[in-house]
Amino acid sequence: VSTQSTGVTTPTDVTSAASINLTSPNILTNITDPNAVSGTEDSGTGGWYVVLRVCRVFRVIRVFKLARRSENLLILLKAVGNTSTELFVLFVMVFMVVLMFGSIMYTVEQTTATEGKTQFTSIMNGCWWSVITVTTVGYGDLSPKTPLGMVVGSVALMLGLILMALPVTIIVAKFSDEYERSKPQ
Repeated sequence: VSTQSTGVTTPTDVTSAASINLTSPNILTNITDPNAVSGTEDSGTGGWYVVLRVCRVFRVIRVFKLARRSENLLILLKAVGNTSTELFVLFVMVFMVVLMFGSIMYTVEQTTATEGKTQFTSIMNGCWWSVITVTTVGYGDLSPKTPLGMVVGSVALMLGLILMALPVTIIVAKFSDEYERSKPQ
């Protein structure tokens, strides 16, 4: 509520204060009710509710404060910090393999598919399949249908296993070195 220079509250200011007071329960409803958005009841989760849920997720970050009290977790963080160059090389290699096998799979499935029916409609679909295959997650939403595509998929999977296994040994070696250094003498 604003006042004029005379210090007297005008009727429009009182009206503004009253409208704010009357709409504040509606604002609280929009923040806390997952179905309240745009005045419709069937529209799904409300925008304010999503914001509130995101804020609640940030509370989980407090768990990371426990790292200061866990000596082994601090050792692991130091070991990961010491292997930053190896991890960078791993990410670059995975990126290159994903692009390569995504493009190859798209090309193979497009050229050898019968009747033009393939799930690989773009190179980005091929790259999505390649990420899932190389990292050995395997959702199963995309899969090669042609025999040549299955061979390419097998090679991508084997290369992904090798690619992911090599840096793990380096990280474990750095962890054991850091653990030995931190032991009391």
